[in-house]
Amino acid sequence: MTLRRLSILPLAAAVLLMASCGFHLRKEADLPASMKRVHIQIADPSSPLAKDLAKALPRSGTEIVDNVEPGVAVMNISANAFSTDVLTVGGNARATEYALRYHVELEVEDAAGTALLPKQTIELSREFTFDASQALGVAAEVDLLTQELQRDMTQTILRRLEALANANK
Repeated sequence: MTLRRLSILPLAAAVLLMASCGFHLRKEADLPASMKRVHIQIADPSSPLAKDLAKALPRSGTEIVDNVEPGVAVMNISANAFSTDVLTVGGNARATEYALRYHVELEVEDAAGTALLPKQTIELSREFTFDASQALGVAAEVDLLTQELQRDMTQTILRRLEALANANK
């Protein structure tokens, strides 16, 4: 019985230490009250960003609506594009380092047409190196970075909306 209590002691100490340092799991975003029902306007409704937002917003207590109607806020995403830029060129005149950039422009209006979030540009980027001998690996890395940027963009949008809600409290 004493041995069992001693084995629980390190676990209890770790929990106490984590609680005392202020650590807590990230919760879903607290969005403004005027965003309980939202319509997402985007050029490509089947884009990964539109799909990710359609999954993330309901987790934050928001209902996604297919059409603009009374009492519905509108999230307008006017730009949603990836680009690749060359950062460095090697001695053999070939690119050796690239930057993958994700550019989104959005604005949010409440049901009355008042701008909750004025038009903003959000740019995220990731850099990667290109090795000609590992061409297949580079393609997989670009795919992975693209998916990571898409997830990060969704979280960035939610955090901006949450900051907006916190500023109005």
